[in-house]
Amino acid sequence: MKKIERLGAIASILIFMLMMHPTSYNSAIAAEIGSKSETTNNSQGVRLQDDFYDAINNDWLNTVKIEDGKSTTSTFDDVEKQVTYQIKDMLNKLVIDEDKYKENSDEKKIINIYNNTLNVEARNKEGLKPVQKILDDIKDAQTIDDITKLWSNKAILNSTMQFSVDRDIKDITTNVLYMSPTGLSLGDPDEYTNPTESTVKNKKLTGDYYNKILELSGYTQEEAKTKVENMFKFEGMIAPAIMGKQERITTSNLIDSIYNVYTMNELNDIAPNLNLPTIMNSLGVEKANKIILQDPIWLKAFNKVYIQENLPLIKNYIEIVNLIHASDYLSEDFKKANKEYSNSLLGITGSVSKEEEGTEIVNYSMGMAVGRLYSERYVPKQTKEDVENITKEIIETYKKRINNLDWMSASTKENAIDKLDKLDVKIGYPENWIDYSKLNIRSYKDGGSLFENIMTLRIFARDEIFSRINKSVDKRKDSFTPQTVNAFYSATENAIIIPGGIIQGHFYDPNATKEANLGGIGAIIGHEISHAFDNTGAQYDSNGNLNNWWSKEDYEKFTEKTEQIKDFYSQIEAIPGKKIDGSLTLGENIADIGGVSCILDILDTMEKPDYKAFFESYATTWRQITTKEYAEYALSLDVHSPNKFRVNGVLPQFQKFDETYGITEKDGMYVKPQDRLGIW
Repeated sequence: MKKIERLGAIASILIFMLMMHPTSYNSAIAAEIGSKSETTNNSQGVRLQDDFYDAINNDWLNTVKIEDGKSTTSTFDDVEKQVTYQIKDMLNKLVIDEDKYKENSDEKKIINIYNNTLNVEARNKEGLKPVQKILDDIKDAQTIDDITKLWSNKAILNSTMQFSVDRDIKDITTNVLYMSPTGLSLGDPDEYTNPTESTVKNKKLTGDYYNKILELSGYTQEEAKTKVENMFKFEGMIAPAIMGKQERITTSNLIDSIYNVYTMNELNDIAPNLNLPTIMNSLGVEKANKIILQDPIWLKAFNKVYIQENLPLIKNYIEIVNLIHASDYLSEDFKKANKEYSNSLLGITGSVSKEEEGTEIVNYSMGMAVGRLYSERYVPKQTKEDVENITKEIIETYKKRINNLDWMSASTKENAIDKLDKLDVKIGYPENWIDYSKLNIRSYKDGGSLFENIMTLRIFARDEIFSRINKSVDKRKDSFTPQTVNAFYSATENAIIIPGGIIQGHFYDPNATKEANLGGIGAIIGHEISHAFDNTGAQYDSNGNLNNWWSKEDYEKFTEKTEQIKDFYSQIEAIPGKKIDGSLTLGENIADIGGVSCILDILDTMEKPDYKAFFESYATTWRQITTKEYAEYALSLDVHSPNKFRVNGVLPQFQKFDETYGITEKDGMYVKPQDRLGIW
């Protein structure tokens, strides 16, 4: 799952929305403009031979409305709504039975965060107080060395440099330190170096938001304006040195280009102004045996900026970053400013209920504790076993497909099969849970606050991750939240993760036909397995190491086929005047086509399979409408093609689709056999 990089708490919400709607898998197409009765999609009377997506989803597309506080509605949103209701009901029962739980129990901690979220009166009374000490410490910095010392304060967020500990992609048995570039308000560096009309609009919205929260924190209008100008000036100095989206998607050896091994001394030599030994000592990662620097050009450029002369710019940046992060957990006026920004950016009208906001915050902050309770109530053992069996059948079918490929040599096939044999399948819920027992999560009546709770959990998570430095990978600590309505493939684990949240509703119904379920969860599982063999996954071996397992000739043929997919999707106009970026969406398009290929093979083995039930269930899986703003935002940043073309771009690649619906060369859904796409 790839994230859309964007700065701050608001950004986290937007990223979350783009990830959680149609699986890492989503984007936008039918856009709502103006009033909610008016959409860009008018499918009345359309023939399914010309537009299968619109024809199958006709009634839904022309009657459904986007709810207040949302930017999309879709099959994924429907299931997400169901899961949210389940969690909200669970939380309300916890609150009613609060006296039954021990003070240090997970249940009590969940209750405290939930109640603190709903206690708007207490949050309003505290105002800026919870974050004031953090802001004062930043303001007190008088020298560039003082900025360096801020790293020792765990409560202060500092995204001028970003550190993480994860598996070494070339030796997945060991955890190493990764170092990434400065976080940017506008997300991608290209927005600074090659601004578009959309950039100008988004920059103004972002700047207005920053001005608002700065004024709420006590600055005059003029002071706030100066700080925002300094923020963008600082980012503008850094952005040209960071690899942007266009360079990333056109770099053939991208993974190798961002895998740059350094020692502490080597980093210090190229960036002496930063005093990295002191910073890393503050983080507790000074003994890192191996440091992977994502972008050496950025580090050298940042080193030049990190001087006393630029102290005001750097201070402003860090101050605003911390204010953004805190704004969702402070008084109602900060929350309102936060909401106004996201609404304007994504075309949202209205807002969700306080209870739903509280549910989202609890789910985000203590997801594993909530997930443990959720899985006990809503992920039956039988459902888990049924989906595991579906997954096994898909994997075995995939093996047969690989063995039957006419373009791949026997030795490469053997390596591909080995990858499937070692695929780690995680369904429903994890085997181990996070231990929150050492955390003190206090209610307002006990002297705590919502922001304090969130900060406690953030520091806890960071410390746990950083504690893994130099240590062997402990697979028992690989976890996922069961309530997630999404699915994933992890290349470094060679694992697919299908959480309990996505094996409900339309995706998996124990009372539905096999064909219908294959059009839902089956296609999703096939999609995730296909990521093991997309343009990125194909570079990782069966153990999860970045390692070439291809013959030279086979990889050249594979690359030719990926180029055909890239070119095909690049010709599709998704929004008037704007086409899909075939390079950006390549991996997801490969996975979509590969997943359906595999499922159709399963149907071929069934007695009297109902192909219509499968194809129509698949089209329903991806139905969605969005606001106009969300559609444009997603098209530029999301790695998935818009949902309409996850149907209309995929199904015409298969002869069985033509045969099922009598599609000929005269129809809009027809693709000539010689032009059809397929790798796996």
